[in-house]
Amino acid sequence: MDDGRSETPFLARHAALFKLALLGVLALMMLVAFEYVRSVVTERAFLSEAVTSDLGASWGRSQTIAGPILLLPVEESKQVKVRAPDYTDAKPVYIEETRWFRHNLYILPEQQKIAAGLTSQTRRRGIYEALLFTADAEARGSVRVPAADTLPVEPDARVLWDQATLLVHLSDLRGSANAPVLDWGGETIPFDVRSERLHQSVPGSSGWIQAPLPKLQPGAGPVDYAFDIRLKGSGELRFVPLGRESVFSLTGDWPHPSFSGLQLPVANEVAADGFAAEWQVSHLARGLPQVLRDDNGGAQVLAQQIRDNVVRTRLINPVDFYRMSERSVKYGMLFVIVTFGTLFVFEALGRRRLHAVQYLFVGAAVTLFFLLQVSLAEVVGFAPAFGLAAAACVLLVALYAATITESRAKGLLLGGLLAAVYLYLFITVQAEDRALLMGSLLLLVLLAAAMYVTRNFDWYALGGRLTPARREAEVAPTED
Repeated sequence: MDDGRSETPFLARHAALFKLALLGVLALMMLVAFEYVRSVVTERAFLSEAVTSDLGASWGRSQTIAGPILLLPVEESKQVKVRAPDYTDAKPVYIEETRWFRHNLYILPEQQKIAAGLTSQTRRRGIYEALLFTADAEARGSVRVPAADTLPVEPDARVLWDQATLLVHLSDLRGSANAPVLDWGGETIPFDVRSERLHQSVPGSSGWIQAPLPKLQPGAGPVDYAFDIRLKGSGELRFVPLGRESVFSLTGDWPHPSFSGLQLPVANEVAADGFAAEWQVSHLARGLPQVLRDDNGGAQVLAQQIRDNVVRTRLINPVDFYRMSERSVKYGMLFVIVTFGTLFVFEALGRRRLHAVQYLFVGAAVTLFFLLQVSLAEVVGFAPAFGLAAAACVLLVALYAATITESRAKGLLLGGLLAAVYLYLFITVQAEDRALLMGSLLLLVLLAAAMYVTRNFDWYALGGRLTPARREAEVAPTED
């Protein structure tokens, strides 16, 4: 039995398929626009980071407090062969000679306690702002002065007890807001930065302050120390556990801290008005002997410890609109598919065909949302910018759709659908841990809605409805 399809031209019967293919090509063309928007977001984020870094460099960079470390110089003898000075024959003669070589021992503290209070502030440059902090730290503890026979030196070594110094590492000395003074067993000694000789005897090349100690008594046992430091910085504050027992406590007025590093705090509390945290680290987690030599890799090991094995507290901005804008652009194709798909359904069920240029105009309006979002966010913040950009684009698309479909109801329907997707996107980009799940659920819901709406479509008959000749025949007036 002839169903009439054989009489319908091939292009007419498959017009719906060709139309969908054209819409697919148009959607792929929109990827170029989305890549441009993504590049703009990346460029603005890089510029913001550069300004923030510049402000941080002027105020103070990320700060690290390490120490104190007792530096104890020693001299050890060694037999070396040298040329005999009075031998004149053509063939040189070598003799053995005893020479003394200087080394340093690094003695780590027995107890290391640092209690710090952190005060945050923001500084602006143009439309950009940087989060800065000031940390007031109180360092207390003790250092054990070992007996000479317990040191890892040769039996005939000369220990220079009168040249011992106490070292403290601060990663950015430009952020020092005070001149710290050491209390060493009741004796007051100011800290200072020593020049070339100190840099050659400690791990790293900069960031060390030192206090010359009075002549130590071998085997005197633990000596209590205390000093206060005020630091200006940005980004994060780090403590390096060097003691046999290290205890750090930190309080701050910023409600969004991030803890990481060697160990997490054993206790922490975060509230709307600030945070408090405490760390306890033993020498087992520290992974270092109590005494190190600088001539057998001890300096390098200590430098690596200060660089890598730290406990960190970072002040983060929970509303990083550049990051959120970049994540929202990833959902750009979803908006194009929703709008193109809805317009296609309106076209299939209505009496007016839509041109590819009209689809491109709607796609351009959808793309413009993401550019408006990031540009407004730099001025008014992420949430207001998202709302303003979404409202503008929804209104623009709804009015245009109502005009090209000759139906206010269809314009309102498309605008309402687009507004709902924008709202869902706003929730998704802020739920960082569940963003993938929420995005997948949204795709599932939209796919189910598309399948439900088109469940009764006769795609062959629909192809005929999308054919220009058939359309003109349907709307042409009949003669009596």
